[in-house]
Amino acid sequence: MLSEAQQQKISLLSDTVLYPEAVAFIRKLVDEQDCSPLPTTQVKGLQSIAESYQFNELHRYIVHQFERNWPDSKSSIKTLYIELDRLFTTMKNKRLRDEFHLMGEERGSREARAMEDALMAALAREFIQHMVAENGLLELEEKQRRAREQRERTANRGGNRQ
Repeated sequence: MLSEAQQQKISLLSDTVLYPEAVAFIRKLVDEQDCSPLPTTQVKGLQSIAESYQFNELHRYIVHQFERNWPDSKSSIKTLYIELDRLFTTMKNKRLRDEFHLMGEERGSREARAMEDALMAALAREFIQHMVAENGLLELEEKQRRAREQRERTANRGGNRQ
């Protein structure tokens, strides 16, 4: 459904715009909003639904995830999905036409909505791919930090016995 020119533009946007934004998005949640990286089960679910060629399916999934009654220990997941929904809503309503110039001025027709859905699905897939990769790095950093703290506690306990 997407033209060759649109696919090329999405590839360029992926490298130049979506990648740094996805990194900043997940880093901000972890560093500034004190969220944990997404657990593997959530990453797999998000990646799986992002592979869909229908943005409305992805949107339904995101809304379902933030509307769930998450326990306090998993509030980070809810926060991530709320923020992801805001980001994609802005992308769809403003950036798709005005900044990315992927669509013309046509609005409301069935063909225009179908094109908008296909473009958003492609952009979301790229964004989520970058976000998931950065999430993996953050998860690794967190594991390394916990292991380092555990070694320090063990070393301190051993040093206190002498």
